[in-house]
Amino acid sequence: MRTLIIAVALGVTLFPLSQAFAGRVDGVKRAVKEKCNKDIPIDILRDSAVRAYDCQPDEQITVAACKIKCLKGGSGNVVGQ
Repeated sequence: MRTLIIAVALGVTLFPLSQAFAGRVDGVKRAVKEKCNKDIPIDILRDSAVRAYDCQPDEQITVAACKIKCLKGGSGNVVGQ
């Protein structure tokens, strides 16, 4: 019974994380489809999503032989700049 409770609690905790990452994967797929009219192979999709959001805003990155803009949002208001 105790392991069931732990499993349910862990599942409820991690469920939102998988949905958030799935949204980023969809964003990368959409950006590559719009820019180069091609689909990303499933074997590089996860790494491509990480690269597309781990960069400087407005930087050009290459995903599946397609150059797209970094999908990371702007830094917002920064004091002193």
